[in-house]
Amino acid sequence: MQQNDRPAPRTRPVALATLLPVAMVMLVVLSVAPVVAIGFHHASDTANRLVGQRAEAVVDGLEGEIHRLLDPVAAQLRFARHAVASGRIDPGDPVVQRAFALGLLAGTPQVHSVKLLYADGSVRLWERETLDEVRELAPLAPEDEAVAALRASRVAFWTRPAVSIALGDTILVHRIALERDGVFLGILAVAVTSSVLSEYVAEVSHRFDVTAFVLSGHDSIIAYPGLRPVLLQSDMTSPPTVGESRNPVVAHIWDNPRNASAASALARSEGHWTLVNGRPYIYVHRQLAGYGPEPLTLAVASPAWQTRPERWAAHVAAGTGLILMVFAAGLAWRLGRWLSRPVGELDAALDAIERLDFDRVDLPGLRTARVREWRRMARRIEAAASALSRFQTYLPRALTRRLMTVSEEDPAHEERVVTVMFLDLEGFTAFARGRRCGEVAAHLNTIFALVGPVIEDHGGVIDKYTGDGLLAFWGAPDDQPDHADRAICAASDIAYALARHLDGQNGDLPRARIGLHTGPAIVGNVGFPGRVDYTLTGDTVNVAQRTE
Repeated sequence: MQQNDRPAPRTRPVALATLLPVAMVMLVVLSVAPVVAIGFHHASDTANRLVGQRAEAVVDGLEGEIHRLLDPVAAQLRFARHAVASGRIDPGDPVVQRAFALGLLAGTPQVHSVKLLYADGSVRLWERETLDEVRELAPLAPEDEAVAALRASRVAFWTRPAVSIALGDTILVHRIALERDGVFLGILAVAVTSSVLSEYVAEVSHRFDVTAFVLSGHDSIIAYPGLRPVLLQSDMTSPPTVGESRNPVVAHIWDNPRNASAASALARSEGHWTLVNGRPYIYVHRQLAGYGPEPLTLAVASPAWQTRPERWAAHVAAGTGLILMVFAAGLAWRLGRWLSRPVGELDAALDAIERLDFDRVDLPGLRTARVREWRRMARRIEAAASALSRFQTYLPRALTRRLMTVSEEDPAHEERVVTVMFLDLEGFTAFARGRRCGEVAAHLNTIFALVGPVIEDHGGVIDKYTGDGLLAFWGAPDDQPDHADRAICAASDIAYALARHLDGQNGDLPRARIGLHTGPAIVGNVGFPGRVDYTLTGDTVNVAQRTE
């Protein structure tokens, strides 16, 4: 079967009158759409973060309240143990006992009762309701579990929270062993009610429209706004669990917890969200150790719909952004069409220049355009076309800008004192032998990329490339009284640049040889009509080559 040798069809070019408006519209959309999307996401996320941060602030308040209630009690008991150990307090003196108990009750209003258990099993109790009475309780046997535990550990600790049926409240008991000179004297126990903490929880819950509560461990409730009525109506002796709570927000705290974006803004707490009766709640909780066998859990639940105004604001902002984006896209389309119209005239003028038909370069529309840059561009293109029409026979590109300013009366060639440079790569033929053409060409291009800018920076003109070298000169076509100094400086900079380049390469690379000579030379056009070179000839050129 005969193969089809026809070339594959090329991609059809798109007119600028279509491409520019479409590109400007796309730029507007690509610039604004991500901003609108990110802004919407950020606004929604900020609403969640505000809920989380506010809830964590309430948790901070809960922690501070617990420290305020319980830390002074522990400090008082530590003082009592130290005073007993040092002999300043005699736990066997009834007067001292009563004074200490009354002082403890007066200084810490959250304390309900003070109990002293002696080593012989006798017990004395002071209660806030009856400050002047001392109750002698039934003695405990020395082998009682509480006495045995404290006698063995002899440390201070908070016991597991319990419920007082008489008080109808949750109590936390702090116990400490008393001893002197290594002899166990007894146990001092203080009972703290959670009523003050429950009042604080109820206050902050009402103030911030949240549900705050405190748990012992994972389940046992110590304080939340509706705890005391529950205890007063029941005969329970241990705190209720979250599953027994009448408050569904408390009861469902651990039901199917899911990650909440608000948790990322929390500093010392954790967070999640879950559904309570079909409505989302954000829970922020923190564990606080040191107040019982299990750490306390401080928790705050916030209804997620509290951020509904902020969420609506995010939707309104996103909608406004989309409307503005559509409006801006329409303006960009019209502006693109307006800007692309003069491009047709430019395209026709450049096409005439490409064909060397400079007489057809005419831009009347741009010359009268309202955009200043279009007018300046029209004048420059017409001036360039006029100059190129006179100097189209000159091939050296480095001289184009200079020759565009030369008048027709200037001579085609003249004798000038110039400085000529010849540069050649020593051993290049051996270097190129056996190497791929791409490698050889890349090496030459690298060398010329280092050398060429140096020559031009020093005002020189590269006349031609001679395979692995080049010919350059100073002193023409512009007058350069210091052309010799320029050439020497250029040669020095070239040597330095090539040395740095070759030192960093591996392999045996050819070195560069540079020859310089100053003298008279014929500079100008050499060739035949229609195809000439602006170059220089003479013995000065030959001497420079021999020097190299």
